[in-house]
Amino acid sequence: MKQTAPFTAQLADRMPNLELKQLRRFLAVVRSGSLAAAAPDLGLTQQALGAGIARMEQDLGVVLFDRGPGGATTVTPYGTLLIRHAKHILAAADRAREELIAFRDARAGSVAIGIGEAFPHEVIADAVRECHRSRPEIRMSIVEDYSDVLLDKLAAGEIDFIAGADTAAAGADIERFLLYSLRDIVIARANHPLARRPKLRLRDLQSCTWMLPRARPADAALITEAFRNQDLDPPTRFIWTDAPNVGMRLLLSEDYVFMTSPAQVTEPLREGLLMALNTKTPSVERRVGLLFRRDTRLNPSAMLMMEDIRHRVHAHIDESNYALPLNPGRRVSDAA
Repeated sequence: MKQTAPFTAQLADRMPNLELKQLRRFLAVVRSGSLAAAAPDLGLTQQALGAGIARMEQDLGVVLFDRGPGGATTVTPYGTLLIRHAKHILAAADRAREELIAFRDARAGSVAIGIGEAFPHEVIADAVRECHRSRPEIRMSIVEDYSDVLLDKLAAGEIDFIAGADTAAAGADIERFLLYSLRDIVIARANHPLARRPKLRLRDLQSCTWMLPRARPADAALITEAFRNQDLDPPTRFIWTDAPNVGMRLLLSEDYVFMTSPAQVTEPLREGLLMALNTKTPSVERRVGLLFRRDTRLNPSAMLMMEDIRHRVHAHIDESNYALPLNPGRRVSDAA
């Protein structure tokens, strides 16, 4: 063997020029102990494999094998040192390939969802449950708030998309894939004095305590306008809260009223815990769907989740009578 110098920096500089195919062939020869034994496993002739190893040695400027009779090989000190690096490089390449394939097939990665108002919670819960059951490697993150608040998180890249009501605060950089439209209703607990009144006038709601979302002051303005449009003094008793659990307990225990989307209270309405009051005002029409940034390409896991939510939402509203479907035959990928 001619080279006895250590594995120099010059040699290390040449390492990036090696192909993964060359490293795999090198390790195959190391394992087999000869060119003749390794060649058939690699689908090569002994001559082609020998020529490839020779080019590899020429590129590196060192001898990796001492050749013997019949293609037998003995690993040189340079070859011994290369074994560790070759295994490390190939293992990293294999891991990268596996992660890329998993990412492509939506088997890994992460999904961060913002759940806004007017979106049925049971649809999201079913979608998340099924995603985790079939693809448990995906990291799930769920944030619940009003769409106006979630837009800041979307802009900051903290969430991938919003499932919630469209909002005027969403600018031209936000893509809206609308799923349905619906009108808010006024709800109260089932034993509220006004709950079963067949004909309810707006003046009957003047003295009620209204619960209002602190993050969405436009609701208060809308309620005030509804009363003034009928020459009535608007309500003066309000409880402002963005705490859904506390708010629900208050609503179920006291004679408060709340204007909200029927999609958010389908279960307590179905169970008879809450009732929709027989009034058409105050109300507002909301268009609901999936909101995501136009300048950001969503990863496959997020796209798959959005498609599943789209399918489940349309099945859900087909069974209900409170919403009008939008884009029923269109896929989210058509807009993304």
